[in-house]
Amino acid sequence: MNELSNLFLNAADGQTIILEKGRVYHVRQDDSFFLEGFFCTNTAKKHENPDGRRNAAIYLDGKMNITIDGNGATIMIYGKMTPFVFEGCENITVKNLTVDYACPTMSEFTFIGFDDGAYTIKINEECLHRVENNELIWQGEPDKNGKPYWEDSYIGDRRYVKVYSPLTRQCRDFRREDLAFEVVEEIDENTLKVVFKNPQISFAENEIVQTRNIIRDQTGSLFNRCKNILFENNRIMFMHGLGMVSQFCENVTYRNCDFSPRDGRTIASTADFFQFSGCRGKLIIDSCKANGAHDDYINVHGTHLRVVESDEMNNALVVRFCHAESWGFQAFQEGDVLDFIRWDTLIPYASATVISYEKLNDTDIRLVLDREIPDSLIAGKDVVENATWTPDLYVRSCSFGPTSGRGILATTRGEVIIENNVFDTLWGPALLIEDDCNFWFESGYTENIVFKNNMVINCDYAETCPGGAAIRYTPKVMDEGSREFVHGRLVIEGNTFKKAKLGTHNFHLEYLGEAEVTGNVFDSAYSFECVHSGAVKDENNTIYVLR
Repeated sequence: MNELSNLFLNAADGQTIILEKGRVYHVRQDDSFFLEGFFCTNTAKKHENPDGRRNAAIYLDGKMNITIDGNGATIMIYGKMTPFVFEGCENITVKNLTVDYACPTMSEFTFIGFDDGAYTIKINEECLHRVENNELIWQGEPDKNGKPYWEDSYIGDRRYVKVYSPLTRQCRDFRREDLAFEVVEEIDENTLKVVFKNPQISFAENEIVQTRNIIRDQTGSLFNRCKNILFENNRIMFMHGLGMVSQFCENVTYRNCDFSPRDGRTIASTADFFQFSGCRGKLIIDSCKANGAHDDYINVHGTHLRVVESDEMNNALVVRFCHAESWGFQAFQEGDVLDFIRWDTLIPYASATVISYEKLNDTDIRLVLDREIPDSLIAGKDVVENATWTPDLYVRSCSFGPTSGRGILATTRGEVIIENNVFDTLWGPALLIEDDCNFWFESGYTENIVFKNNMVINCDYAETCPGGAAIRYTPKVMDEGSREFVHGRLVIEGNTFKKAKLGTHNFHLEYLGEAEVTGNVFDSAYSFECVHSGAVKDENNTIYVLR
């Protein structure tokens, strides 16, 4: 066990742990807390991490009233880790700390020249690699036995590739096979001359190839069944697999934190920066900075579990995790209220309280309820949502972008207020509201979302759906004849919208009860694309060329 982790082996309730000022704590994957049974939403498939393994630098289990003061110190990660794992803790503060990877699992190289059909590329010095049979192979640092912690072909089936332009601050998608090398010549340790198999492929000087490992076997953090977590004045330079994950937590705050890549890098996370699954209370992201993601910045949701068996005699159900990347964790406890949701309309039609919970296997859970099973239940189709664990979300005074993902996804029936933020150059919309029980199985419906006093610049530049919408509501309603509203009310007030992809700022609204769009400023025309939605109040908005 390393010196840093040793500080937390016997941490006592009420303790303040102060790290050595300005020190770099070197933490290796094979010299840290080794944990099993920590299953995490939206991450690895069963064959990718069957035991829920976590390598953690800081691990707290059942602790209360602990403050971790980094005191300007840095945790330097070697290998792949989940730096923070908190299980069943309450009143935990982490502040004044930096976390980085010595060798990120997202690797980068830059085009620095082109001559006679060959590109010269410069690999980031911290991206370890080797060349074999005209193939570039990324590597992690050596473990205690001298073997790399991880190894991947740069365009292998475990890698995802994008090309980033520092000039436009935008990414382009490429198929892996289009980026295969025909010839690789080593000029020096970090400089290669390469010829692509596809002669039609073209890159500009200084464009950067970003590649990431797609296996989400670790995350930036895992806070599970915790209450009152404060993450303040921290700098997180890289996260592998998924970002900061809060799962069935109550009251989580990120304040004055910087989630951006170290100088010389363009990427900081392989997936969402902030993932909240099945939480409740208040989720607050205040005065934070985030850029350089291959996915979304904030994702707040519950989980729809499909009803696969119904036992009317005992008021019992068997429900199932249906997405391959969400399984194994405790989705209910005694006293939780669940809603029955129609599979094709996403409309709730009954509720019940859980009397008992039994985990049958990694995907199936048996629930005994306090009342009869609804006669209208369609077993094998309909789903349930845990209605007790639905949080409020407050995002204010933050800066998001650039990214090759979306801004904020929020499917919670709690209050949602998004104000005084900047969304700059996002691959997808600044705000995306979905809800589905047939694809990602991320629940649920929303009642009231307020989006005000934000600056939205060049969002949905990739035009992820027709029209290039900066704000998009697309619940996955499967019944084409349904006219019931899935979502409640949206307020878009006092925002500034600039640089629409197609010249017109578009709001795409499906199955939304009502919208108020008032007091906004646009640098070009704006429009509404409404599908089975209610009235839109469009008042006091201004269109003029911004300088």
